[in-house]
Amino acid sequence: MGKTALVVGGGVYGAACTRYLLGEGWRCIVVDQDSLCLAARAVLMEGTDGEVSFVQGGVVKALALFTSHAPDVLVPTVPFHLLASLVARSCEYVPWTGGATTAAAALPPRILVSSLEGTLVLSYNRDGTCLPACPAPPRCPATGECWPRPLHALLADALPDAQVLESLQLGPGVGGLRGRDVAAVLACAREEETLVVGTACRCHGVVTALKKRDRVLQNF
Repeated sequence: MGKTALVVGGGVYGAACTRYLLGEGWRCIVVDQDSLCLAARAVLMEGTDGEVSFVQGGVVKALALFTSHAPDVLVPTVPFHLLASLVARSCEYVPWTGGATTAAAALPPRILVSSLEGTLVLSYNRDGTCLPACPAPPRCPATGECWPRPLHALLADALPDAQVLESLQLGPGVGGLRGRDVAAVLACAREEETLVVGTACRCHGVVTALKKRDRVLQNF
């Protein structure tokens, strides 16, 4: 049986990832709010020899699909931190600004792109433009700078109490998280009151600090 990828987001990037994975023999499940998203229209129009299904929905549907299908990889193609959103939905977490401030203080300032509502966006190429479908070599082809340590390794060392997942390069410009790693983070979230989660490839990453929602306030 081939490997399964859950692709969340069916826009330009989601469509490109789906096309590539299908061509490599993956089974793909694509979830998007729009049932006529680009991924659905492009892939169905072009035809495919691979197995693909399209499901309408957002983060809640993605969480349900992840739980029921246990995909080998989760491919985030949405403009927000998907792992943090899955954790928040599954375990009633909310953004934790204090945790993000502490995390930012432990990281080199030169890699911080932005900080907003508990989420840090990070990049070795903070001020430049990346090449499309970059293979992410140790020496950046856009800037010529050499980054000997992958960003996911730097984050794991700098934030030892955080759950930092490596975004695997599945193909040119196609990144995904191991399904078993995502499942482990979701299991950890059920046991904690606060949690810092991160995802990163060699060059770019995102870190979000979360805390359990105030249960007293839920009664009002």
